[in-house]
Amino acid sequence: MSEYEFVAKEILQIDELLADNYIFKSVYENLEGAFVTFINEDTNEERILHIKMADTRKYFSSKLLEQLSS
Repeated sequence: MSEYEFVAKEILQIDELLADNYIFKSVYENLEGAFVTFINEDTNEERILHIKMADTRKYFSSKLLEQLSS
């Protein structure tokens, strides 16, 4: 899989969770990437995504800022 395809897949996973009424709960970063915890506002179900690509990390950061400003 190319780098572009990998970033596109990670972005799609984030967008799908946000569309399903999940919000960012926490972010843990280390040398392996970012572990982003989402929580569903309706069911309190948690999901964790392991974000490896730098471009995707920039993307979720912008989405997190959107969430915090609304």
